Amino acid sequence: MHPSCHLTVLILCQVEAGEPWTELSVEKRLDEYRGRQDKYRGRSFNPIVGFGPNGAVIHYKASEATNARINASSLLLIDSGGQYLDGSTDVTRTMHYGEPTDFMRETYTRVLMGVIDLGKVVFKKGATDSRLDILARRHLYEVGLDYLHGTGHGIGVFLQIHEGQNK
Repeated sequence: MHPSCHLTVLILCQVEAGEPWTELSVEKRLDEYRGRQDKYRGRSFNPIVGFGPNGAVIHYKASEATNARINASSLLLIDSGGQYLDGSTDVTRTMHYGEPTDFMRETYTRVLMGVIDLGKVVFKKGATDSRLDILARRHLYEVGLDYLHGTGHGIGVFLQIHEGQNK
């Protein structure tokens, strides 16, 4: 099981039991889990662990001043990755440990629909991710929503994980 999957189950069980979890404790535990993997060589980028409104901040970095306690009231975003001898990873997970609002369900579903649309595309030679971006956003646009970030990026090995797009 991927470390972020195991961690999300652990957080769920402990949040339900009333045990304290914060953005920084999630980040620390994720590093510990990855560190146990045989071919792990370090982070591929600084992780984003944002709870509630912090999860909507582009490239958010938790600090002692912003470190939110995780509970069943909102969404938790984990965006992290590792450098391994056999490749680099960039994994994003969004969880809710309680009852999401109708708006959370709708927006999550619309983003998922866009990801599915991208997954079904047959890429023609020369097609770039920037030309396919509209597929990811289409279902959000239908209800006047958008997100303020690029849809995708290149992934290198032992480089900067976020290499530039092919134009």
